[in-house]
Amino acid sequence: GKTAFKEGKMVKFVQNKVAKFNEEEIGQLRKAVIALSAEARLPIQKQEDQADFQLIQEGKDHLLDDLGCADCHEFHFEDEDASAPDLTGYGSEEWLVEMIRNPEHEKFYGERNDRMPSFGSEGILSNRQIHLLAKWLRNDWFSPPSAEAELAAE
Repeated sequence: GKTAFKEGKMVKFVQNKVAKFNEEEIGQLRKAVIALSAEARLPIQKQEDQADFQLIQEGKDHLLDDLGCADCHEFHFEDEDASAPDLTGYGSEEWLVEMIRNPEHEKFYGERNDRMPSFGSEGILSNRQIHLLAKWLRNDWFSPPSAEAELAAE
């Protein structure tokens, strides 16, 4: 909320276009959100993503074609005219590690980054710390097996 983007193009897009979506467009947006969520490849959502495979494919198509997302964002293709962060792999461990490491990378905010430090580039966090932080943010850190799981494995 307190960044240079609080009154930016995406906010205006949501206020001026998304707010006026009809029922069909709202349905497309729901599928697009599910597809974007699946980009994270979260272990805790693996079964849902597998069950929603067709819905996710439809959502990807809506992101690319119907909703105008690809007008500004890259999404599974290179676009030298993209002016907004790349949504490919959005929220995945790899994406998050790179975002934490260097949000000023051209695939994210480039020179328009006005707040988030480049934790890796500026030496604030080590590579290991960045990976641990990404795992923690994704609820994807190691947890020892429960006693029941150990017994079942025997």
